[in-house]
Amino acid sequence: MDSSSLFTPTVRRVIVLSVLLALAGGWLMGRLTAPVLGLEVSFRNVSDVTIESIQLDFGSADTQSSIKAFRIEPGEVRTLALNHGPGMGFNVQVSYSNGRKQEFCALRGDERTQPRLDLRP
Repeated sequence: MDSSSLFTPTVRRVIVLSVLLALAGGWLMGRLTAPVLGLEVSFRNVSDVTIESIQLDFGSADTQSSIKAFRIEPGEVRTLALNHGPGMGFNVQVSYSNGRKQEFCALRGDERTQPRLDLRP
């Protein structure tokens, strides 16, 4: 029996697809189980007023960063990734469509890496 007959086009396709599926499955499992670096903070608008913008200011002795997100409708959730350690806290400035503004320091001393904050004016 000649070795080329062992790898017919159908067998080669099955092998290639199996390898691709194994690689895709490994990549997906790695993404799902990888530790979160920094923070992934979810903001939920629990009011009946649209949030026009949220600005987050955070940093350390070496760096300062700012993130701004726009338009979060009532009931909507927006997740923002911060390159900032858990427990360090950050400043939040929320502007609502009715003109109201909120400012507060969030999550100082909180060690969660994926917290959720409910926002209401």
